[in-house]
Amino acid sequence: PPVDTNSEFKVRSSESKKKKNYYLAGGRLARAKHIDLIVTSCSELEIPLKVFGKSFAGYGKELQKMAGSTVEFLGEVTDEEKLDLYREAKALLFASEDEDFGIMPVESMSAGTPVIAYRSGGVKETIIEDKTGLFYNELNVASLKDAIKRFGKMKFNTKDCQNQAEKFNKERFMKEIKRIVEKV
Repeated sequence: PPVDTNSEFKVRSSESKKKKNYYLAGGRLARAKHIDLIVTSCSELEIPLKVFGKSFAGYGKELQKMAGSTVEFLGEVTDEEKLDLYREAKALLFASEDEDFGIMPVESMSAGTPVIAYRSGGVKETIIEDKTGLFYNELNVASLKDAIKRFGKMKFNTKDCQNQAEKFNKERFMKEIKRIVEKV
């Protein structure tokens, strides 16, 4: 799917917004997204994490029970609030396994924020390692914690993230679909 990089994401992301001292996770709070790994990792490292989104099947309550004092649950947020969260976060933490595309990492990069993601599925095609984010190779707390520690020693360029996200914009999506349909 395309990402609307030409709307508020692009316009407001170009405004100067200072990064704050938190990591971000969220979206659909469901077991398949492995938010529990993110909450546990940040709790054990005692680093600030903001989690947004709607909970499914009581998973949000489970997450809150395991969360340390540095984890904040925001519930559902507006698109404008989500953009500010992306823009101000140090990085988006993404733990989905075999996600076909993963729109959140591209939205995060569109807002100029790098991504720390489990090396699986579509993020292998959307994130440029050590340029727009980094990967961890095992779907467990130790691997994610190691990636967060490595991230803390690195620097990422907002423009690199935004330029990568542009590869997945609506205009390119429409152009490529049209090209494929015309070819067939």
